Amino acid sequence: MNSREEIIQRYFRLSDMASDDDQALNGIIALFASTAVVKGANGITANNPNDLANFFKNFFEDNQELRHLCRVTTDRGEYQAEWSVAGRKKTGGLFALHGFDHYQFNEQNKISFLQVEIKH
Repeated sequence: MNSREEIIQRYFRLSDMASDDDQALNGIIALFASTAVVKGANGITANNPNDLANFFKNFFEDNQELRHLCRVTTDRGEYQAEWSVAGRKKTGGLFALHGFDHYQFNEQNKISFLQVEIKH
């Protein structure tokens, strides 16, 4: 596994803790470049550090408990993670989703682009 694949794996491990762990939340934000663009499956795009921090803060406030499984693949420098997640919303409702994340990295191995796609 190369360092970029490890970063993606770390992103998912931290995501399972970030709902009630500010250090994990800050760890996720630190994986991203200051110029990163994140396109959420909900249509929200974050394209500056403040929006990125708010994007993840709001996401983990709404999703109180998460358990991810993921499989990272690479193809000609393109990184993708297929994932499934079971979770509990702030309202107490349970959910399960399956999808794909598409990643790009800068030269410092920071995530410069993330697009989240839910498979229906």
